[in-house]
Amino acid sequence: MVKRVITGVAVAVFWLLVLRFLPGWVLFVLLQLFAALTLYEFYKLCEKGGVTVSKALGIAGGLLWITAVFAFPLNCVNGLPNGFPHESLLLGLLGFALLARLLFDPSAKDQLRNAAFTVLGFFYLPFMLSFYVRLAQWGATAPFEVTRSGIFLAFYVSLVVKMCDAGAYAFGMAFGQHGRHRMFPRISPKKSWEGFIGGMVFAMLSSIGAIWAARYCHWVPGGPLSGVSLGAGALMGLALGGIGVIGDLVESLFKRSVDAKDSGGYLPGMGGFLDVFDSLVFAPALACFYLSWFHV
Repeated sequence: MVKRVITGVAVAVFWLLVLRFLPGWVLFVLLQLFAALTLYEFYKLCEKGGVTVSKALGIAGGLLWITAVFAFPLNCVNGLPNGFPHESLLLGLLGFALLARLLFDPSAKDQLRNAAFTVLGFFYLPFMLSFYVRLAQWGATAPFEVTRSGIFLAFYVSLVVKMCDAGAYAFGMAFGQHGRHRMFPRISPKKSWEGFIGGMVFAMLSSIGAIWAARYCHWVPGGPLSGVSLGAGALMGLALGGIGVIGDLVESLFKRSVDAKDSGGYLPGMGGFLDVFDSLVFAPALACFYLSWFHV
């Protein structure tokens, strides 16, 4: 447990410092690195389950996708016709490249499951993680540009989700031991409802605190969060915490299906990179959806 706590604190501090202080291109490089490492671990889980995947093509496609998202902020036309469907074209190209590789490579085996799991990995990790770039680009109008308010948005989402993880772990250890009120025993036997409640409390409080800072601290680049009420901030905290729990359970589902304890063994006491970042996978997309469709 000591190794787990030390590693968790080190990863959390490193990630929050990156989001808060380092330039946007550093965030982009690190996101590329994390996307590649987590996707590699996912594909290794697939192979452990007896499924052959196109690892190199899937990882290359994921890195290309994140690069394209970084190159074309949503508000940036960059000389292209309005509504130019570069994202749809790129997805089509990547899908075609995968199918062509399976068609013309005589060494490719189990082509149907190969294609299915390679695409699943792409959408599960690089595609979902690319929404962190979308958050960092909030208000950007030029290629390869991020904004300080966008960086704070990415910081906010990561803070709320990881505080939810911390609260769940603390409450689970304190009140959820000895087999009491297991939350999802079929997938993750160690998770308890006590831990879930503690995680939601931490997520809600951290969200309220960050939005209060965005609204009332002039030195905080709050951006769209400065217009969110504290009540809506509490609801956002609950939603982000909840989607983080789902991300954690989804990865546990994948591991259990291939009888794996961890996605990797690179981080002492924590497992692999996917074990650390699983709760963060879906959260940025939820934040983008809310701020784009419901926030005025």
